[in-house]
Amino acid sequence: MHLKNIAKIISYLFVPPILNFIIFVNYSIYFESDFKLWISIIISFLFGLSIPIFTFIYFRKKGKIINDDATIKEERTVPYIYAILFTIFGVILSGIFKLNESIIMLWMIYLICSILILNVNRFWKISAHSMGAGIPLGASLFINNFYFFLAVIIFVGWSRFYLKVHTIPQIISGGIVGISASYLLLKFCL
Repeated sequence: MHLKNIAKIISYLFVPPILNFIIFVNYSIYFESDFKLWISIIISFLFGLSIPIFTFIYFRKKGKIINDDATIKEERTVPYIYAILFTIFGVILSGIFKLNESIIMLWMIYLICSILILNVNRFWKISAHSMGAGIPLGASLFINNFYFFLAVIIFVGWSRFYLKVHTIPQIISGGIVGISASYLLLKFCL
């Protein structure tokens, strides 16, 4: 298989919503049980994975986003706004169902990072893929699931660079923001 195809598979397989869902499933299993475990997974499935992906597909079909990588910086603004709205629903529903504070804080981290990337995107195209891989990497340090997410962020960074979607500074910045936001907020706010 050609390296470009491998890079594309990695890029598609590890889009931020999929990594969002994986870390929320991990956190749900670690911090919840019974009914709340399933509520947490369902909330993440809806507002962290399926609705964001279907929204992106909708924008692609309508021609609002020119390609699957959203290579034009300005095309990323509207999907980021929707991501913020979906994340707010995740925060609210997690609070309504009184989920573990670590899960609610994880939603808040996604909200903060989504607002941050929306604002940074006005000036510079930071890597959402790297940030999306960095958040679960930082969060995984608290539940001993570190190596999987470390491998993911390395492969994601390589794929985004190899596909010429992002520069190395954009990839590293996205990863640093995601890792540091999740690690620091979980460590010092709980």
